[in-house]
Amino acid sequence: MTLKTTAYRNKKYLEYVSELPSCISGIPADDAHHIKGNGFGGTTKPSDLMVIPLTRMEHAEFHNMGWQTWEEKYGSQLKFVLFTFDRAIRDGFSF
Repeated sequence: MTLKTTAYRNKKYLEYVSELPSCISGIPADDAHHIKGNGFGGTTKPSDLMVIPLTRMEHAEFHNMGWQTWEEKYGSQLKFVLFTFDRAIRDGFSF
């Protein structure tokens, strides 16, 4: 038996992440990118907690090169998610 779950959604958190510096370049981000691969994504978007701040160009690069090539170039998306979540907690973000 497979349990169907609904992914966590939080528009306020997505807005917060999109205003952080990019986890790649450090310049102001435009997008909260939902991570892909590593068991996330597929046919549905992962939880809104599984996002990282990227500029629009970095976000396009991710989708153009694919998650595996992107991670070879920049590192684990999961690592960036943890850094982003840690920043939110330190900033006092309230869920």
